[in-house]
Amino acid sequence: MVRNLSQCFIIVLLVSCVTPRAVAEVYGSGWYGEFQASFGYEDNIARTYKSDTVSDQIASVSIGGGHARKLGKSAQLILSGYLTFTQHDEYVDIDNYSISLGLDYTFQPNASYSASWYNIRLSASDLNYRDSDPREGIFWLADVSANKRLAPGLLWHAGYRYKDLMFSGKSSAEEEADAAFDTSSHEIYVGVDYQFRSAAFIFAEYAFRDGDIVSTISGGRAKNNQGKYDAITMDPVFDAPCSGLCPPGYAYRNEGETNLWTLGVSFPVEVVNVDFTANYFDASSDNGRDYEDWLIRLGMIWTF
Repeated sequence: MVRNLSQCFIIVLLVSCVTPRAVAEVYGSGWYGEFQASFGYEDNIARTYKSDTVSDQIASVSIGGGHARKLGKSAQLILSGYLTFTQHDEYVDIDNYSISLGLDYTFQPNASYSASWYNIRLSASDLNYRDSDPREGIFWLADVSANKRLAPGLLWHAGYRYKDLMFSGKSSAEEEADAAFDTSSHEIYVGVDYQFRSAAFIFAEYAFRDGDIVSTISGGRAKNNQGKYDAITMDPVFDAPCSGLCPPGYAYRNEGETNLWTLGVSFPVEVVNVDFTANYFDASSDNGRDYEDWLIRLGMIWTF
């Protein structure tokens, strides 16, 4: 299965590379299309604080597009929509698809080379899972950022993100049972992009997140956990195969703080933009539980 996912991603990448050069420009005015694919590995996909972490390989394909329009000489508005499919090599219950709508507004009050510009991004994604109803809902994202060129080839950005997963179409009883996945968080971040060739970049970002942390723990619900968490939901997704009466895993939600580091490189290959990204997460919840997680990903974007 792992080899099949890898071969699928490589085939998609090769096919895109031999496609005629795109003539549309996302940051002009008019319609555009976009195809994305990625293949990655996550070290602690259950986000457990215990030593029995579980990992998985993840493949994702997304297709969509939108319409970009310049608003005078200093602003631009982009409306977009995407359909995304995500597949896991081992934990197939959390395979999913999502339908997303987004709005992106960029404003640069001064047209000089070193002038700052500002961006507002809003999106909503309807998440649907193969066999994990508690995770389903509408994921909302709001992102406000300021950007500035510090030197030739060196860009700086800083901003604020708000994330919220809201249930949709569930009864009161279902919302109560699935409450561990009803999450929201606030995030501030700062990052740099260094252009070392005509269209190649090295990028890095640090983000500090304050809000809900969800961790799935195997071995059943512990009796002494009552009152230590804001919500508890049965979550057998990551349970090991069992032939007898085995207790299911549970997802626990609690508020806390998370440090996130991102480092990557992006470069063009013919009409495709390829990026290799590494993410590291370090979370500490208010009840004293901690976990670490890292994710590496190879991705590509073809805009047409």
